[in-house]
Amino acid sequence: MKIIQFAIAAGLAASLLAGTALAQDKTLNMIVIEGGDTTAMQAVVDAYKADHPGVTINLQAYPFAQFFQVAELRLRSADAGIDLVYVDAPLLASYASRGFLAPIDAGIDTSKLVPGALAAGQYESTQYALPINNSAQVLYFNKALFEAAGITPPAGLTKGESATQAEVDTLASSERWTWEQVADAARKLTVSEGGRTTTYGFTVEQFGELYQLQPFGESLGSPVIGPDGYTAKGYLDSEAWTKGATFWSNLYNEWAVSPKSLGYGEAASLFGNGQLAMFAGGTWNLPILGATDIDFGVAPYPYFEGGSVVTPTGSWYVGVNAASANQVEAMDFASYLTTSDAGTKAWFDSLQQLPTYTPLLDTISTSPDYDAFPQNVFRLGVYDSLNTAVARPVTAAYGQLQDAFRTAFVDIANGVPVADALSSAVQKFEAAASRVAQ
Repeated sequence: MKIIQFAIAAGLAASLLAGTALAQDKTLNMIVIEGGDTTAMQAVVDAYKADHPGVTINLQAYPFAQFFQVAELRLRSADAGIDLVYVDAPLLASYASRGFLAPIDAGIDTSKLVPGALAAGQYESTQYALPINNSAQVLYFNKALFEAAGITPPAGLTKGESATQAEVDTLASSERWTWEQVADAARKLTVSEGGRTTTYGFTVEQFGELYQLQPFGESLGSPVIGPDGYTAKGYLDSEAWTKGATFWSNLYNEWAVSPKSLGYGEAASLFGNGQLAMFAGGTWNLPILGATDIDFGVAPYPYFEGGSVVTPTGSWYVGVNAASANQVEAMDFASYLTTSDAGTKAWFDSLQQLPTYTPLLDTISTSPDYDAFPQNVFRLGVYDSLNTAVARPVTAAYGQLQDAFRTAFVDIANGVPVADALSSAVQKFEAAASRVAQ
């Protein structure tokens, strides 16, 4: 574990109001994910410290692969050594249902947060976490590979061009490609030599993950589980999900346009090396791809022909540990991070993740600073956040759902029949969910 400490002046100056008692010095501990998120949180702490000289904030940063296990263990043990915690949106219900998080102070003004993002921080009508940022998925395409294949690429945003929010809205609402168009182009763009694929037509960034693939079934009309949060029968094995999963199977098996078992970050790497024509991925790839020589464009996230437009959403939230003895101070920092002009700007400027704070979304929509590529890609995120984004299911058994879903879709990509994989996933999830529900 890396512990990064930001000391914010050790004492309070004497009060200017006669007779007012000095405030107590406080130390807050927050667990976060190391890397860019820690750097961004440091920027927020640095902005916060000037007005709060009596508070010390220790950021305890863990690698992504370890974070969820550490958070689970420390919250479950009622560890008072942490005050604030990063919360992944779909795990909120699990944490809240077990009493790990304190309800958010009703005095915090959340009126300037995107309603859908705010709602994803609720469990049984109570707010337990505040959204730090949101996420947006787009379709990246290699312009040179399309030109070489003689294929017209999707309408999108590209280098050297500008786009207003109104123009982006038109692109997203009326020029969005379907998955059928993606598949048709991918088959033409895939190149094999000597029995080995040298250029793949398409892939997704997060292989087999519910976050990335939830729109497959939902675009066709079916949620992944029922409204009770514990039923998958009739949903994950529905006609809609069978069709979506069959499309997924064809990408890897019948059409062979997608590489199997890519790890996180490998899609962007293949794309940046010119070995991948298209991939669906997060806007966080923009600086990575911008550092390559690839001439690329960015189009809206696709949907199925005849279906509705559904896009992935959700990201990190901040919650206050129910076992914390410093809840008042922790709530104040959580509010600053998510609902203040200064806090949200410090976070966005550092990490470049789609905000949930509507004044900042308004800035992205209207400021000339976001007219040019690639900054105008965030305007796609604004449109989808307000019009097409669908959050992951709210269930205390989300971890069990994610495991069952991932197993099924990895199996399907490896050739397991769709009906068998979905049936197995339904049984696996419902058996595990029944134990959670007890």
